Formats: sequence, C-alpha cells, structure tokens
Amino acid sequence: MDSLEALLSIEVYRSFLVFARVGAALMLMPGFGEVAVPARLRLAMGLVVSLALTPAVPALPVSVPAEGSALVAEIGGELVAGLFLGAAARLFLAALQVAGMLMGQAIGLANPFTPMGTGFEGGTVVSGALMIAGIAFVFAADIHYLMIEAILRSYARMPVGAAVETQALAHRFAELTASSFRLGVGFAAPFMAFGVIFNLALGLANRMLPNLAVFFVATPAMVLIGLTMLSATAIATIAGFGEALSGLLAAP
Repeated sequence: MDSLEALLSIEVYRSFLVFARVGAALMLMPGFGEVAVPARLRLAMGLVVSLALTPAVPALPVSVPAEGSALVAEIGGELVAGLFLGAAARLFLAALQVAGMLMGQAIGLANPFTPMGTGFEGGTVVSGALMIAGIAFVFAADIHYLMIEAILRSYARMPVGAAVETQALAHRFAELTASSFRLGVGFAAPFMAFGVIFNLALGLANRMLPNLAVFFVATPAMVLIGLTMLSATAIATIAGFGEALSGLLAAP
C-alpha cells in the first residue's frame, strides 16, 4: 500500500509540474490565452495538453522533494519557464498592435477606439482588426501545433529542476521585444511614409490656399487611400506575422 501511495504521489507531482509550465505558457500564448476565451476552457485546455505531454517530457523527478523550499523552487522554475514561453510568443502578436496603431495614426483612424478582446487594451480599429486576423491565421495555419511542440522542446533547454537563468531569460526577452517592435514598424512603414508625404502636401496646399478648409477636404481622401493601402497589404502583414511567429517557435 505504501509503494502504491508513493507511486501515485510521484505521478501526481510529475503531472502538476508539467501543468505548471504548460498552463503558464498557454495562459499567454496567442489564441489560447485571449481574454475572450472563458477561464474554464483555458484551464481545461491546459489540463488536456499537460496530460498529453507528460509521458513525453524527459527527466522528470523520480521523487517528491522532502523539503518545502525545494518543492517551491521546482514549481516556481516551471512557472517562470512557461511564462517566458508564452510571453515570447505574445510579443509577436503585439507587433500587430504596434503596426495597427501606427497605421491608424498615419491614415487618420487613430481616434476611434475599440475593445480589443485579444489581451490588449486601448487599441484602434485597425490594430483590433489586424490582431483578430492574426489569431485566426494562427489556427488556420496550424501554428498552434508549433506552440505545443515548442513547449515540449523547451524541456531540452530548460530541464525540470534546473536553476532558472534569469539573466539569460531577461536578455533573450529584451532581444525578442526589440525584434517585435521592429517587425511592427516594418509592417507600418508604407503607411508612415504615406502619412508624411500626404501631410506635407496638405501643408503646402494650405500655404498656397489659406482660405481652403484643407482638413475637411483632405481627411476623406486620406482615409480612403489608407483603407485601400490596408486592403492591399493586410494579407502580406498577416503572413509576415505568421512567418515570424513560426520562426520563433521552430528555433532550437
């Protein structure tokens, strides 16, 4: 009876360790961790994925730590690893928000705010549309499978029970933040160039025709041209986001 109880205890502990990393990662990853997804459904997904991955996770502990400090350290390490994985993937979704904010600013659609429903607050209509399209692309292109695979492969670089290298994680997170911001600015670069040229032309027109209500005449044209550009570049923007996210998840 004692051996059976010990076996059950270690199996439950192993499953809980896997759930700590998987649940923390899925809580932040695009698609799985959106605020529009009910909390019970997110919890159920975390439990199902954890149970599926537990037999494949290497080097799980063979006993439950006797000391409370060691127990807390192991669970805390798994939570940190999972949060890093989820936050790293969400950074590339944030690139779409950056791009949408800059696009909206350039084409005169930065003022109409809309509820995001994607974990980010205070977004514009353009950023909200891009992020919803990005989440749909994640599932349509089966990138969510890459997310689960990336969680499993993370055990090779961050084994269970290993000391958390906070300095290395912070450095890597800073690099990913910079990459995400560059990606978002790159998506919005044509719109920013258009905004500069269009507003420069408006300034010259106002100097030449002071009595012309430039703002009321030019704003509809700016919005129309901006929406035309958005419709022409939206597919490439979403595809670029998917490629960047897939590259991150497939990295060793």
